[in-house]
Amino acid sequence: MKWSFLILLVLSFPSSAIIMRHDVDESQYLEFAKDNKSIVTFYGNYRDKEIVEGTGTLIAEDWIITAAHVANYLLIDGKVRFKDSYYKIKKVVKHPDWKDKQFPNDIALVQLQSTIPNSETVALYDKEDELHKTLTFIGRGDFGTGEVGIVGADARLRAAQNVVTETSGQWVRFKFDSEQDSLALEGISGPGDSGGPALLKMNNRLYIVGVSSWQNAEPTEWQEAKYGVIENYSRISYFKKWIEKSME
Repeated sequence: MKWSFLILLVLSFPSSAIIMRHDVDESQYLEFAKDNKSIVTFYGNYRDKEIVEGTGTLIAEDWIITAAHVANYLLIDGKVRFKDSYYKIKKVVKHPDWKDKQFPNDIALVQLQSTIPNSETVALYDKEDELHKTLTFIGRGDFGTGEVGIVGADARLRAAQNVVTETSGQWVRFKFDSEQDSLALEGISGPGDSGGPALLKMNNRLYIVGVSSWQNAEPTEWQEAKYGVIENYSRISYFKKWIEKSME
């Protein structure tokens, strides 16, 4: 699939907690997320209120991977939440070919000033066989359902799953299916989940396959977070060499 990024700039949404099935109890999505030890949340201020800026994933003791459009709003000494503890940012590295308000090369690294106790890092997925794999999304941004869209925000961590429907260059894509075609905990990311991971559990190891970037809402007539939207994640296998070199 080929996209005009000028059109995407106007007609797509940043993929920003988790948007769930409307016919599944929300408690199942909350329970699914509670044991994760790799997800962090970035915070900022808007009109003197603390807000969730985005999500990231620990890939080394003091390194986090996220989206460049999230990193664009992060500052040195900025606030990073893990569980109920907070840490500070030391360094922000955005992909050199990323441009503000555009989605190609939407990937970045954040280094912390200290390591996070009792956390777990995920491995970088380096294969190009992502198609049809079931992956897990995690975040604490805005939440909602595929029937009504975004409902609100409560800063609680949720997790959902989806199946890779397409891979193309630097993208891994998912479709938010309605109940007749969906997984038990089908979902997509919502506002505030940008930069969060698509995770794969394999051989007792957790891998990050993609980073939440943007949502194509053309199939829903531009209604964000509704059944039928297409999620686009930056593909880790495509960016792996840049990631490793930037962390050296």
